[in-house]
Amino acid sequence: MRFEFDRSPTEKLIIERSNYKGHDFVNLRIYYLADEDEWRPTKKGVTIRWEQLDDVVKALEQIKSG
Repeated sequence: MRFEFDRSPTEKLIIERSNYKGHDFVNLRIYYLADEDEWRPTKKGVTIRWEQLDDVVKALEQIKSG
């Protein structure tokens, strides 16, 4: 599953679920548009372990509600 959010014509935020060595993660990463019209990842981003996802979502909901 993958979601993309445009930040500018040459930058986007991509959120996706991944698996590495048998462990599930959620990755939030900024991508940029390279010269070859190809989207490439930057170092800007964060990887969340699947087990932490509910806690992160709760924290974001609390931040949103003020």
